[in-house]
Amino acid sequence: MSKIYVVDDEKDIREILKVNLQKNGYDVNTFASAEEVLKQLAIAKPDLFILDIMMNGMDGLDLCKHIRASRELTTIPILFLSAKSAELDKVLGLELGADDYLTKPFSIHELIARVKAIMRRSQTKQELSPKEILTYNAISLYPDKFQVTIDNQNIDLTKTEFLILKLFMQYPGKIFTRDNIIDSIRGDNVYVIDRTIDVHIMNLRKKLGTYKDAIKTYSGVGYGLKV
Repeated sequence: MSKIYVVDDEKDIREILKVNLQKNGYDVNTFASAEEVLKQLAIAKPDLFILDIMMNGMDGLDLCKHIRASRELTTIPILFLSAKSAELDKVLGLELGADDYLTKPFSIHELIARVKAIMRRSQTKQELSPKEILTYNAISLYPDKFQVTIDNQNIDLTKTEFLILKLFMQYPGKIFTRDNIIDSIRGDNVYVIDRTIDVHIMNLRKKLGTYKDAIKTYSGVGYGLKV
């Protein structure tokens, strides 16, 4: 059973999250402050953090920094839950290493869906060996090196382009909507929104050169690596 740590100084929020997450099969511990959860981390670690941002004492952003700076905690996904809804706040949270960001007030159904998506991505990362080389024709992708070669020649990709290509090469023939792509790469410290996906795909195709047609557009649906 996956363990979730909820850190929020609002008692009602903690109780709502605990009840609903437990109904969906998660083991949930709640904490009223960052200081409380830091003490618990010396005893046991979760599979996911759900963090409020505006808390007394250490706030959620500083707690996120602490988690990402810890060798033992850095790979544990983080979902921010905050009343701060400005795009700049979301970008800051994601750049600090959060996997997702949901604003208050929120739909409990959407929160559960976000949690499940994060857990699926986390499981996929664990199943894929960091040394496993992905290949497609003359394209080779090295996950542990953040390196892509075509005919044994390196090509320079941005982090977002690399993650999109990695996603496609892991599942050749699968069609990904723009939302699928965003959900799959959001947890890798990148910020990407629906209207920029097409631009990233266009730039990626240019860099693939003679292999640009490997990425297929499925009109009105999304993108994928053709087989």
